[in-house]
Amino acid sequence: MNRHLLAATALSVSLYTLQSANVHAQEYSGSADQRLQKLEQEIALLKRQREVQDEKDKSAAEKAAGVEFGKKGLKITSPDKKYELSLRGTFQFDERQFFNDDNNTGKDEFLARRVRPTLEIRAGAASLRIMPEFAGATTRITDAHADYKFNEALQLRIGKFKPPVSLERLQSAADLTFIERGHASNLAPNRDLGFMVYGNLIPDILEYQVGVFNGGADLANADGDDDDKKDAAARVFAHPFRNSSLVALQGFGAGVAGSIGERDGAVGRTILGAYKSPGQQDFFRYLTTSFADGRHWRLYPQAYWYAGSLGLLAEYAISNQEVRQGVNQDELQHRAWQIIGSYVLTGEDASFKGGVRPSQDFNPGKGGIGAWEVAARIGGTDVDNDAFPRFANLGVSATSAQSYGGGLNWYVSENLKLIANYDLTTFKGGAPGGKDRPDEQALFTRAQLRF
Repeated sequence: MNRHLLAATALSVSLYTLQSANVHAQEYSGSADQRLQKLEQEIALLKRQREVQDEKDKSAAEKAAGVEFGKKGLKITSPDKKYELSLRGTFQFDERQFFNDDNNTGKDEFLARRVRPTLEIRAGAASLRIMPEFAGATTRITDAHADYKFNEALQLRIGKFKPPVSLERLQSAADLTFIERGHASNLAPNRDLGFMVYGNLIPDILEYQVGVFNGGADLANADGDDDDKKDAAARVFAHPFRNSSLVALQGFGAGVAGSIGERDGAVGRTILGAYKSPGQQDFFRYLTTSFADGRHWRLYPQAYWYAGSLGLLAEYAISNQEVRQGVNQDELQHRAWQIIGSYVLTGEDASFKGGVRPSQDFNPGKGGIGAWEVAARIGGTDVDNDAFPRFANLGVSATSAQSYGGGLNWYVSENLKLIANYDLTTFKGGAPGGKDRPDEQALFTRAQLRF
């Protein structure tokens, strides 16, 4: 019985195989033209499917934002390139030492000098910059301004920012050749609130800034207005050889800046500045009963020259101010100046903006040593002699200060910079009995990380 069942099964399989072979033979029994036509239809279908997938991928890419993260921080750009968000930051950690400082006027210490994240947003022709300062005991807003670019020659800025006066003050703190700014910066405002029109009248050749500000004391970082008066500030700066065949002079720039306004101070609201040495110690301060009362103007001739590895920066400052103390009133004129020279030993270019970019990051295994720069500086401040004794105490405040400094900068990478500075400052007056204040010998070091 089993033999009959197996035979029947085998017969059924054989019949099914013959039928299937017959069906396949019929399917492929068409002409060569029919087979070619069918193949072309299949290829066209696959091509269309690929096109549809490419369109989907392109649509998804157009809707996705571009994200970059690298040496210059985090940048997020909209698909149409009209909107952009950037996050950058600067961290500076300092160590300070003062030699032969028996009076302890300078404090040997470690400190976080700057802790500044920076948020920048661009929306078409408009942009916004916010930079808080987290170093120190209190947090404050250092920069907060909005800009609108009509064209290269006409741009508008409103908010809190650096008034266009001192050349070195306009340089970013991360790009400074020395750890602390020099004497000429003493006579200019640090930050103020107001609005400014600026732009390039001749691209790469001639720039200008004109603004109106609350108006503040020399070296002041204002968060508001101390009176109802306002300051006007203006600056023009030219690069006359930028596009010339004189390659060595293409990096030369010169200009003049200044401000003018009225002051209406009072005891307890003096609107008067104090002047600092490169060691960041006050060497001149008005009496607490003195206050600004009348016109205050500043004038700043300024220039720099960058040619390959060589850098030079110079500026002269005048601050002319009417001051009152009781029934006494006078017009005082203080002056300051400085010259800074630098040379990049490893051959990279020096620059006013952006710092030195090492051709090779420090990497002993691959022979990279980073970039090395040496620097020297000389400068001073002369206080109007008529300030003494009615408006300032000669036993506390110096009539003049003269500084000499040297520095060594190591750019480990574009993001990490190590700095060492030594400054010697001599004074006239500023000590009890009208004697000269002891020399200030300051050794500062800094580790700076920025991205």
